[in-house]
Amino acid sequence: MNTMYRQLLESTEDLLYRVRIYDRNLEKSDEILQMDEAYKRMRQAFDVIEARQDSGMMERFAARVQQMRTRLITMMEDLLHTA
Repeated sequence: MNTMYRQLLESTEDLLYRVRIYDRNLEKSDEILQMDEAYKRMRQAFDVIEARQDSGMMERFAARVQQMRTRLITMMEDLLHTA
């Protein structure tokens, strides 16, 4: 099961990278920077939660990652729409 959460986290990192690349005009640079910092904290939290093997915390963690992904997808749509 942790493989699924790890894959969710890694694909979110990839999405964050792609949003950063597509923001050529730096329209969303402040928000991207904030999300980058949040992602780093989430990555650290994942390692702690994984070590504890706390499934309840992992579920809440996954929900937060999903929220981040939703926002990143919206940002990507905005950036591609204006391109």
